[in-house]
Amino acid sequence: MKPREFCRAWFHATPAAEETRGYRRRCVKLLAEVIGLEEDTVDRWGSGLNFPGMPSQYENTLGYALTIKQMLEAAGSQRSIFEAVLEQKKKL
Repeated sequence: MKPREFCRAWFHATPAAEETRGYRRRCVKLLAEVIGLEEDTVDRWGSGLNFPGMPSQYENTLGYALTIKQMLEAAGSQRSIFEAVLEQKKKL
């Protein structure tokens, strides 16, 4: 998944929202947190929202993260099931 597509889906952003002040900064922070890198590293991937210098190996990570987020949102009151699975995963 490309970074722009990921941020748009994560933030439920419209094209107009992508043009608002601070949106790119929010994307940089999100990408850094999800991938596990420093914000400066993500920021150096290029200007704009496409981050053309992002190494392609991170595209799968973004796709997985968005899928997990969507599953949690869809789970609603059943979210505790996912939290239990994540806790068990930490113990492995």
